[in-house]
Amino acid sequence: MFEDKNYEQMHLEKKIDELTKKLDEVTSKLDHLERRTYQNRGSIGNSIWVLVPVTAIIMWGLREIFAR
Repeated sequence: MFEDKNYEQMHLEKKIDELTKKLDEVTSKLDHLERRTYQNRGSIGNSIWVLVPVTAIIMWGLREIFAR
């Protein structure tokens, strides 16, 4: 009977260790995804600053073409 409880406790500890490892892996993957998300946000902001003047120049050119 004592051995059964000891075995159960060892089995539970093993399962807890496995779950802890899995949780660490998931946390690591989540951190990686969050870092990638924050890195990509900066590049989108830079693209906007390029697209706004280009769009304005195109609109100005089209207005000049169709005004005639």
